Amino acid sequence: MLQTVDRALHLVRLVASRGEVTLTEVAGSLQVSPSMAHRLLRTCADAGFLDQPLRNGAYTVGPALRHIAADVRRGSTLPTLLGGVLRQVAEGLLETTSLAVLEGRNIRFVLTEEGTHLVRIARPVRTVTPAHATAAGRALLAGLTDDDLEARYQKATLETVQPGTIQDWAQLKAEIKKVRNRDWAIQVGEAQPGVAALAMPVRDGSGQSVAAVTVTVPYLRLSRSEDARSLARRLRPFVDQMERRLALSSAR
Repeated sequence: MLQTVDRALHLVRLVASRGEVTLTEVAGSLQVSPSMAHRLLRTCADAGFLDQPLRNGAYTVGPALRHIAADVRRGSTLPTLLGGVLRQVAEGLLETTSLAVLEGRNIRFVLTEEGTHLVRIARPVRTVTPAHATAAGRALLAGLTDDDLEARYQKATLETVQPGTIQDWAQLKAEIKKVRNRDWAIQVGEAQPGVAALAMPVRDGSGQSVAAVTVTVPYLRLSRSEDARSLARRLRPFVDQMERRLALSSAR
């Protein structure tokens, strides 16, 4: 099993470095039989990592691999593009604010600016956190299609980060629907006791949600519905500014 996985990874690296490979080239490089090379190629192609534009032709980089490369590139460039605005958010709202990206069923915080409020949250405790338990994760999950959401979650066991964390697929779907309707997400004590957060998706020039901005506060400052609506109104201009920067960047 491990040998097969190692061969598949070697195959993906081979195609990524060369741009395209033939069955004969794969068999020679991996030192396997043509039938084994064909099985590996078809397995990677079925998973979207490779593509075969022409029947019996060479294999090229597939859409899944391109998406992974784009996600990694965004994770490294977003702090540079949006870091200045994130500082403005922390200064303007006096609260700790973070930029997060989606990685499978998790989110990763790629940048955090600490607020200056007398009572504030320092920084996210976990760099990688289950998306369903966080405001940033829900904001990003809401930007996926229903099919993509189901593929990620319908048969998955949702990790219980805190006692109040969303527990099942039906509950998550209902919460995602709310997020789509109002264009912001909230969680109170589900990722960390005593801590609440509100997040908005940040979309690029094509309308795709590529990150989320999260404002993290002591839960008492988000205990009422009006508190959340007020914070969302104050956050919106900063998100609009981030999206303008992304649109200009992609247009260059």
